[in-house]
Amino acid sequence: MQQDEPSSVERLLERATGSEGWDRPRRFRHVPAAVTPLGPADIAAGVAGQLSAAGRDEFRNDIGAFLDATAVGTYTSFRRALGACLLELDAKTAEDRTEVLIPAFCSLDFPDAIEGVGLDFTRYDVDPETMALDMDAIQALPTDDTLAIVAVNVLGYGSSMDEIESYCRDNDIFLVEALGYALGAEYEGDRLGTFGDCSVLNFQQGKPIPVGGGMVVSRNDDLEFADEGRPAVSPNLGVLSGYAAFGHPRLFYVYSQASDWLDRFSGDDNRFSTHPEAKFGVPYEPPFATLSNFQGAIASRVFDRLEDHRRQREHTARVYASELADCPGIRHVRPVDGLSKHQHVRYPILVDGTERRAELERRFAEAGIGTAALYDWPPLDAEEFPGAARLQDEILTLPTHPYVDAADRQRIVGIVRDVMGACRS
Repeated sequence: MQQDEPSSVERLLERATGSEGWDRPRRFRHVPAAVTPLGPADIAAGVAGQLSAAGRDEFRNDIGAFLDATAVGTYTSFRRALGACLLELDAKTAEDRTEVLIPAFCSLDFPDAIEGVGLDFTRYDVDPETMALDMDAIQALPTDDTLAIVAVNVLGYGSSMDEIESYCRDNDIFLVEALGYALGAEYEGDRLGTFGDCSVLNFQQGKPIPVGGGMVVSRNDDLEFADEGRPAVSPNLGVLSGYAAFGHPRLFYVYSQASDWLDRFSGDDNRFSTHPEAKFGVPYEPPFATLSNFQGAIASRVFDRLEDHRRQREHTARVYASELADCPGIRHVRPVDGLSKHQHVRYPILVDGTERRAELERRFAEAGIGTAALYDWPPLDAEEFPGAARLQDEILTLPTHPYVDAADRQRIVGIVRDVMGACRS
């Protein structure tokens, strides 16, 4: 899928509001790296859903219908959801298969959950131009001990799903789609999440539905996932109320200053999470708790706004793609052919040179603009995983969320062009 150019009217508006004086500071405003807006009405709906004991089931039905599912289960973190998924796959496999294939460029959530349920993982390489899985790398791996392949849609950039689906079917391997950033995206007109045996969703902060927790959705009749018979977690009312308030750039500035002070004072890393239970040190012993009705009611409302948020993020992504198209030292990830309705939760640029990427990170931090260099641990061997190692060295994500305005966009573009020595006449 090729990104559309911004219209002439959009370009004129962008430049009129920000291209001149982009380097002027915007006081008392920090832009989060990724956020999905929540408001007081969402929190109130969550409380009502908790009181009526209906919110979670409504959300499960929404996602199940959206992905044509036969079974849906909710969990209190993405790691628990992935762990529950793998335990079910293992239980329904007659052969003793213990290997799960994951991309070399991915979150530590994946190896942690795989090892947590007593399985092993093997990494495969990815294409640094598209962030899609590298079929040649997968086909070079043995299959006798392979239980499942996890197709991770990093930042929403999917793979050629028909090809990987066919490979898994021919080799009697389960296919698991990780939809953290890609819920709502499509490949060749079919929704991501409808190609595999299972899809695992992540509702942590920064994702399209940031209520905390995770979900497993299955279209395989032999696999069983449900919430019945498992305890529900307590509502994370305080956490999501704080997320709703402090996601806005003005209040996020206050949160950022307080977090920096706490880090310096306590020596701890006070990182925020919307998960209702701890993300790390997860005990992978069923029965796992389910989401609360509070979370489910809010999630349904945010899910209803998914397309509106996608269009807003896409506009910002189009501006970055257009304004940085001729910037030396910057490359843009090219989605695989057939990908549409990209969520653009973050916009990745690939920076030529680790020193210049570090300088960009420093300049953005000084400007109060959240960016991220993803999945840089463990360092990958460039000979074994050339594509993934290249992404580790080059990727930097820019914010695209609905709070990013025209002045933010032009400031971000200006910083990139200034650091990379690309002043446009």
